[in-house]
Amino acid sequence: MTERTLPTTATRSTLLIPFVLACAVIADRAQLGLSTGGRGALPLLVFAAPLGAILAVAAYGPERSLRFLAHPIFVVGVLPYVALSAILPVLGVIFFGFPERTLLSASDATTAIAFLAIGAALSTRDERSWTPWLFGAIVVQFAYSVGQAVYQARGPGWELFAPFHSWDLSLQGLSGILVQGRASGLYFNPNELGLWAGMAAVLAWVMLPPRLRFVAITMTVLTLLLSQSRGAIVAMACALGAGVVLSVARGRVSITSGTRGILTIGIVGLLVGAAALLIGLPDAAVERFGSLIAVLTQGPMADANLAGRLDYWSAVTALNSLYPLGTWGPPELLLGTAVDSSWFAAFAQGSVPYAAALGLLLISALSVGRFRYAQALRMIAVLVAVAGLTQTPFGYPSIALFWVLLGAGLQSSATARATARRSMRRPTEIGPAATTAATGRPT
Repeated sequence: MTERTLPTTATRSTLLIPFVLACAVIADRAQLGLSTGGRGALPLLVFAAPLGAILAVAAYGPERSLRFLAHPIFVVGVLPYVALSAILPVLGVIFFGFPERTLLSASDATTAIAFLAIGAALSTRDERSWTPWLFGAIVVQFAYSVGQAVYQARGPGWELFAPFHSWDLSLQGLSGILVQGRASGLYFNPNELGLWAGMAAVLAWVMLPPRLRFVAITMTVLTLLLSQSRGAIVAMACALGAGVVLSVARGRVSITSGTRGILTIGIVGLLVGAAALLIGLPDAAVERFGSLIAVLTQGPMADANLAGRLDYWSAVTALNSLYPLGTWGPPELLLGTAVDSSWFAAFAQGSVPYAAALGLLLISALSVGRFRYAQALRMIAVLVAVAGLTQTPFGYPSIALFWVLLGAGLQSSATARATARRSMRRPTEIGPAATTAATGRPT
């Protein structure tokens, strides 16, 4: 009779990793239809993330999954943003008469804490645990995005994607209007796909072995181009620059690593260029990328889309004069339109304190001490900060990856601090016993 084998730590963590990536990739598709007074949809992530965190804490124990809660960076840099995200919607309903359904936005805070705890539980897992799942997620998003692009362009075999396009359209009632003309992958907004592609490129560089790294990064860059998300492209460029600067500043650039980076960028650039020439970019994409160059050279008024966003942001400033402490509830309900900026949305909802808490959160991610994925966390923090100027990345499913990496970093740092404190106390604790053993009498 064989003994029953209990699940190991590696097995449990292996299950957490695909769970995280599934949340980051298909959360837009996982909606529950409810009569809430709005679109009538409730993201299943509201329940799935806390449930995953509870199971992670039960499996690993509080010390291995919740120690980060006592870390000074969490208390000072992360908790203010999370707390305000939970409190402000409640205050908006109580004092400003926002509809009760706005209370659902407070779930952003519980989701963030849940992914922080999951990240803490995964803090000891190495790159090999992530490799198959991350590469698979990159392939799925890329393949679906290519299918959308071929269908929209009526390219060869476009009919094969018709059932998937019908699936996209069938979910519009729950997830909002499907943006067509640009690839959105398994999301409904191409900007969400662009942010995913940027994050996935960073993770592929850090986590994947060389034999998969070139392929994965090439697919993520092509996915980014298919999304035509100009904000994500600029944010990715800034994140790449920040990664180089941080590596040089910390003395981590060697001849080997520098050569590897140049070769990777060169090979990926050649592959992306060859694919673009072979497939051909749609006229709309050429026009969008041309307007991006015009904005960089002529200013924001060179693009009608960005100029319109500037008008929206001016309306946010005017709204703040009516609500000097913030609207507390979602400002979109008062403006009648999306704000399309995490920074301006935070300023409108919670005024200076909420916007400052957002900035402090991202700075905290840059200041987390050394751990396995510190470089990835810092680059993704820069990516989110820059993308947040013209997008709302904290409302995108892929933000789960940011919270998971932040939780892993805080947990690793908290564990290192606790180990250092124990090692400092140890001589004091064993000193008298050692003296007694040597002299035969207590000191």
